[in-house]
Amino acid sequence: MSTLPLAQSERKGILWQRLGIQSEADHRMMLDEAARGRDRLSRNPENLTNLSRTDPRIRAPYRWDQLSETAKHREILNIYHLASPRTRSFYDRARYRARVKQDEWVEENWAIRWFLWHSFRYRDNREGVFHSQSHGGRTRFSFLDTNLS
Repeated sequence: MSTLPLAQSERKGILWQRLGIQSEADHRMMLDEAARGRDRLSRNPENLTNLSRTDPRIRAPYRWDQLSETAKHREILNIYHLASPRTRSFYDRARYRARVKQDEWVEENWAIRWFLWHSFRYRDNREGVFHSQSHGGRTRFSFLDTNLS
């Protein structure tokens, strides 16, 4: 188990060092697992904070800041449970326990939190480059994040 969690905002290179990631393929597998977790989190209104639930303007897909910490924690554990043997070997290096009450500890995983947070960041970030494509007389805009570090 890891002893010092890595901040979710830390750079990709630091993450690779801490986890011992050697290939973009391994990184991509973990991002894909996190994206599936993001999709599960961001479509279920039960995952919202109490404040977000009361705001009628909030609609799926939900953003990171609209989700409760309990829901995020539950999904982090779910991603670990569903992980491939290859990615779980990296996640095992990022497991730790956090005290929530005097005699109560919970399992955490800073690597999965990092990938999940970045998955939301990539989807929701509006400071990237927008590209337009023409499709049968219509113009469709899609977001491309060119800074993946």
